[in-house]
Amino acid sequence: MEPPSDPLSLQGPPGKRRRVALACDVCRTRKSRCDGIRPQCGMCQDLGFECVYTPPVTATNVIVQKDYLKDLESRVKSLEKNLTTMQSDLSGLAARLTSRSPPSEGPLEPCHEPLADLAGPEDPIDAMGAVTFADEEDCGYFGPSSNIAFLRHLSRAVSHREINQNEINTPRLDQIAYDGGVVSATRPPSPLSGCTPTAGRPGLVTNPALPSSEETLRLIRRFFYETGLLFPYIHAPTFLETYDEFKNNAKKVRRTWLGLLSIMLAMAKVTGVSGHAPAETRIKESTVYYRQALNLCRGEMLRGTTLEVVQYLLLMGQYLQGTQKSVQAWTVHGLAVKAALQLGLHSKDASQAFSPLERETRKRTWFGCVVLDRTLSMTFGRPPAIPDSYVQLDLPIVDCIGQGEPFVDDKTIRHSIQFFNSTITLYKQMGNIIDQVYGQNLGCGPGLSVGETVGRVLSIENQLFSWVMALPESLRQLTLQGLREEIKKSENQPGPFLSLKFRVILTLRYLHTQILLHRPILVKFLDASLPSGLEPGQERILNEIGHSSMNKCVESAMEIIDIIHELVFTTGQQRDLLGAWWYSLYYTFNAALVIIGATWVQRARQSAQNSPAHQPTNIQLYPGRAVATLYRLDTGNRMVDRCRYYLEQLISVLRLQPEDLTGTAMSSVTPGFDFSSFGMECGEFMLDDLFTNMTHAPALERW
Repeated sequence: MEPPSDPLSLQGPPGKRRRVALACDVCRTRKSRCDGIRPQCGMCQDLGFECVYTPPVTATNVIVQKDYLKDLESRVKSLEKNLTTMQSDLSGLAARLTSRSPPSEGPLEPCHEPLADLAGPEDPIDAMGAVTFADEEDCGYFGPSSNIAFLRHLSRAVSHREINQNEINTPRLDQIAYDGGVVSATRPPSPLSGCTPTAGRPGLVTNPALPSSEETLRLIRRFFYETGLLFPYIHAPTFLETYDEFKNNAKKVRRTWLGLLSIMLAMAKVTGVSGHAPAETRIKESTVYYRQALNLCRGEMLRGTTLEVVQYLLLMGQYLQGTQKSVQAWTVHGLAVKAALQLGLHSKDASQAFSPLERETRKRTWFGCVVLDRTLSMTFGRPPAIPDSYVQLDLPIVDCIGQGEPFVDDKTIRHSIQFFNSTITLYKQMGNIIDQVYGQNLGCGPGLSVGETVGRVLSIENQLFSWVMALPESLRQLTLQGLREEIKKSENQPGPFLSLKFRVILTLRYLHTQILLHRPILVKFLDASLPSGLEPGQERILNEIGHSSMNKCVESAMEIIDIIHELVFTTGQQRDLLGAWWYSLYYTFNAALVIIGATWVQRARQSAQNSPAHQPTNIQLYPGRAVATLYRLDTGNRMVDRCRYYLEQLISVLRLQPEDLTGTAMSSVTPGFDFSSFGMECGEFMLDDLFTNMTHAPALERW
């Protein structure tokens, strides 16, 4: 009988065990066989463990769950839907843009966004925006070199004369800084009727526009023929190439270039006087382009990442000099300086990587910042933003940038660069004066003694004399008689006319620098009349050697008034020899204040039975001549009218008008004239409440 068969042998060889692709974490840790059942394997279910499947990083055969795939499909569908919506919106926007006329043929799209504050955050969206500057603050610091500081000395000297003690009210000496300080500005509660557009509060730009192609080119030509020759830091051929691209395809040009174009148009509009529209019309038209420039370059003003932005800020700072926006002018200049330093315009090493043309343009732009810095530091009486040690570049040259200019010939370009270089070296001396004579306008510490002041003045006077002797023949200083002779030679000759313009402007700048240098000696004479007076030793030095310095200051002031008076009473193109009207206004106003102060010193010393001070002949004629000059300088210009009114009131209060010239050299003050209607809109010529009290005081008896 055969033995029974094994059941396993009857079923055949056992099958191969199914291999699980991924074991759960528990089975892997216990090194147990995992059946791979999801969501919980048999082992975890029997033992009550949490079953988790974690695929290894290097897994190549990972099982993907259906829920995960379903989630991915849902996200893809959502992205496709959003993309379709964006494509539809962009197609509609492109259709609207195509239907519009190009910017060169019509107005730009108005900006309906609220004007952002200058200090606000940057807008990352690349679109047209707007930027406005904060309204003028209630007060501001105006240090020793400003006209306000000089007027304080004059007012204190007048108010402390015993005969005038009860007739002129001034603040207590312990309430104001001795030499400069904070000036309060009392503003009207609402915009005044008849004010210029720049006097009102900035608002929305309702109709920003560019003129026609012909008018735009005419204004560009005027800019490069006037401002562009005096401050040649914008390369005209390159700018015109971009303008041609703009006319052909406006979308290709940069917004910063459009901003630069707009502020150039504003400058061309506001600077012209002779043969152009009245001041009110010019300022209104220029304000349109100024606000448009702000609209175009909101974020770029704060970033300052290109040379074009620095040029834009620099030109805007120059433009704001001619407005009542003194805070804005100072702020924009600060942005220009910081952007220039950020780009390394001050560094010769940083410019080595650029082409010769761009190196020269960067250098000229840096020197433009330096010149404007010295000007604002002097007029506002504030420390310069660019120390003299930062100015180490070689002076600009002509060869690599002056060829192919579209508006003037090569000879005029050479004269322009010579003029610019002479201005740079002259303003270097201005920086030395602010540093050594005015204590960097810091307003800290005691003032210099008479001996120290005289010594420093004489030292810088020698440096100025060396500057004069180094001038090229084409830029030699002019006298009044020499100016008359040169005008006859330059009639109907554009080339010599431009050369004469360089000489006139450089002469005025030099004479004004002389006033700035010698005015501290005049201030010492004013302080000597105070009750405290000066120490005997200092007063003896002042009497012995101070008169020549004060006379030098007065003679320079008289020459300024003579030259500007001569030119404003001419007709035709001779009026354009003066350049921008606000420089002529400042020079005339400042010179008149110096002459008034010197005249008062002379009368006060004579009445005190001191030895009479010898002063130039006919000095008493010049305050009235300054007023007559301002009457003809510009028509309907509130800044000019305000400075003229101040001079008229000061001359009347101090009885400085010769009796035989009353009614001729200076017109009488308009009856019922409201001083308060001017507000505080005079910018760098602002005066304080102290002077307001003087102008409202009763007339003084002759000393």
